[in-house]
Amino acid sequence: MPDPNTGEPRPPRAPRIYQRIEHTPTDRSPRKPPEAPEHLGPVLEWLQPTARDQYTSALFIVGISVAYLTLVDGGLRWTHMWVMWVIMAVGAWVMFGATRNHWTAVGSTWVQWRDDWVDTYHLTRIRFSADGPNRVLRLKDAHGNKIHSFKISEIQRNPDLWDLVYNGILHSVASGNCD
Repeated sequence: MPDPNTGEPRPPRAPRIYQRIEHTPTDRSPRKPPEAPEHLGPVLEWLQPTARDQYTSALFIVGISVAYLTLVDGGLRWTHMWVMWVIMAVGAWVMFGATRNHWTAVGSTWVQWRDDWVDTYHLTRIRFSADGPNRVLRLKDAHGNKIHSFKISEIQRNPDLWDLVYNGILHSVASGNCD
């Protein structure tokens, strides 16, 4: 188990399904992070969508809407209907806001997703399931803390973050107190 304050020694590399790599930014602080469980040690790694990710997802929704409306309408007549532009703007705004809220942080013995966090070295239940198109972990610790739907693709984007989470999960499973 790593030291709660320094995270040293770092755990070995964990196996990953998703190969996208995004390390913890060193050139900026996180934007409006939720309060972390300070009694378990500091934040060692974190992951948060950038403004570019937010704009990309918003533009993706607009692009899909334009393609769909053009195919369904058989041309560009839909561009003269103001209500379609309002629907696309609202869809882009919702997507922009939805991607902003995905905060993931980890200490040496805990993980946090949005406002929820668990002690990874004292997990009592680990469930793997599908939530729509996403593979997710559902975690519960001995203190009653839960993360209901933790996207594996999100946590594996940052390899150092995933290593700390995976090491804690392995420790909990090996303890025999985990279902």
